[in-house]
Amino acid sequence: MESLYCPICGVEISKKNYNLNKYAFEEENSIDSIKFCPVCGVELKYLSDKPFVYTIKKEELNEDILKILDHAMKLEIFNGDFYKKAAMLSKDLHISKLFKDLANIEYAHANVHKRLACYDKLPEINNMDYSRYNEDEILLDMAEKREKHAVEYYNKYREYTNLDTIKLVFDALKSVEINHIHIINEK
Repeated sequence: MESLYCPICGVEISKKNYNLNKYAFEEENSIDSIKFCPVCGVELKYLSDKPFVYTIKKEELNEDILKILDHAMKLEIFNGDFYKKAAMLSKDLHISKLFKDLANIEYAHANVHKRLACYDKLPEINNMDYSRYNEDEILLDMAEKREKHAVEYYNKYREYTNLDTIKLVFDALKSVEINHIHIINEK
């Protein structure tokens, strides 16, 4: 297996992790054919054969950029939390596995924003109760709305920055969220 690296989330794609989160993708990676990062979900075109990760120097971060990254981080944490709980609520094993893998990817996205904003840790969020959503159709509908909101967020706020790194990362993550919409609609 040829070494590939994800400069978005920083992972080295290897024989040990190439097939992580496989339920959250339309196609599976194989050892000989990597199509996306198994941790954050970005497409092959964003991957590199050189180990590096996108960062932003602290002095480049102004109050507006930090606010955008903070909101993006919290959006992804809330989505990850929703998927984690939806996985436990789902009655269908395949949908539960999809939600579990989507949770992992959303948390990876939150960590990307944390790194870009130069934060030390992820924030604590309110513990939401989703138990009243006890049908898979309702959970899938809520999931689609969350993914659409994330796409809209990345579209809107990429225009509020002059930092190419943020624009590139937002574009990469937006494409992952669009892919999630397709997968959710297939269920």
